Amino acid sequence: MNYDRIKSINIVFIAKNGGKKMNTDILKNGIKRFSVIAVFIFTAIVLFLVLGSTKTEAKTYTIKTPSQLKNINWKNKGYGPGNTYKIGNDMTLGDGDDATCRLTKGKFTIDFNGHTVQNANNSMTVFVVSGANVVMEDSKVKGDTPSVRSYGAGAVQITSGSLTIKNGNYFGLSNGANNPAGLHVGGGTCTVNGGKFYGDHVGASCSGGKLRINGGTFRTSYMFALLDFGGNIKITRGTFTNSKVSYYSPTFALGAWNKSGSAFSFSKMLASGSSFSPSLNTLYWNGTGAEVSQYPTYTVYYFTNPYNYAVSYTGNSGYEVVTVKVNTTAVPASTSIKSVKSGSKALTVKWKKQTSKTTGYQLQYSTSKKFKKAKSVTVKGASKGKKKLAKLKSGKKYYVRIRTYHSINGTKFYSAWSKAKSKKTK
Repeated sequence: MNYDRIKSINIVFIAKNGGKKMNTDILKNGIKRFSVIAVFIFTAIVLFLVLGSTKTEAKTYTIKTPSQLKNINWKNKGYGPGNTYKIGNDMTLGDGDDATCRLTKGKFTIDFNGHTVQNANNSMTVFVVSGANVVMEDSKVKGDTPSVRSYGAGAVQITSGSLTIKNGNYFGLSNGANNPAGLHVGGGTCTVNGGKFYGDHVGASCSGGKLRINGGTFRTSYMFALLDFGGNIKITRGTFTNSKVSYYSPTFALGAWNKSGSAFSFSKMLASGSSFSPSLNTLYWNGTGAEVSQYPTYTVYYFTNPYNYAVSYTGNSGYEVVTVKVNTTAVPASTSIKSVKSGSKALTVKWKKQTSKTTGYQLQYSTSKKFKKAKSVTVKGASKGKKKLAKLKSGKKYYVRIRTYHSINGTKFYSAWSKAKSKKTK
């Protein structure tokens, strides 16, 4: 045996391994340990993905009974935010404590789905939002069919948390013992983007928190279509109408409780860029007799007895119908694309900046000239003028257009789309 050759091979092997001899047992143990750690990490990743997706994935459930409605998964763990609960049929909640559905936790949507939810107790509100983050809508709303109806205390109320109402009909109908409202805001933040709110006494009222009205119709038979008595109301758009009645004098489109004992101006209710149509004048009435002078058709009065309300109605009789509309000039001016430059699986878009009444921009791009299956990108900030669109397909022709938006009360008002420009990616 050639020991010199073996020695030379050993020296080469040692040199290749940083001057240290390789211990085969240590190598085997290291491989085993690495395998165990790798399996552990892989298992942890799989469990995280599976359990994580179970927690965060939004789901849709159909609710068919009052019991299900009062115990749906916003109170349970293991369900992620963004769930939608569709009402499967008309239903009446019970009496006593079972007459109210209290929404205390979670983030979810209730879709009334063309059905009516009401309660049997004439002194209880149907839905009370107190801590949850709720969206209400009616994807199959039918004319004046109620989405929520109460016969005494009101359809929907919020005391804390947040409530966004997209559409639907919310009716508070009196049984003679109470003054129901379609909507009452006592705390939290309520954003109304549409829908109908009808109350025998009050269409909607606000005594605390924030009420942001960006659309919708509010009406009443007896008292006020919209009543402010201590809350924070800002109106961008909306229609407020009283009814023509001969047995209650008068009824009003707008009302507000004014503690100061002075004239009340409804202008504080208007969001920036909005106005009443027709315009409202601030005048006085002492509440004890006939009007002291000939007033314009639309006027604002101040009650000293029995209630401190500043109110609006038409004419001198108090029996006529008033429709007060709030319109917005919040829609921003449009902009235009200056250039589209091609890159590797990307496009860089430059546009003309629009600073007047502009919160930001929305870009839309598609391989279709008619923008079928288009994707959108939001760019916040009126001072921005450039955006790179990445992760596009190589060698494809894309069409791009842009519009501005203006955010008021949590609602985005968009301009018209610009003319489209096209470019092929590299």
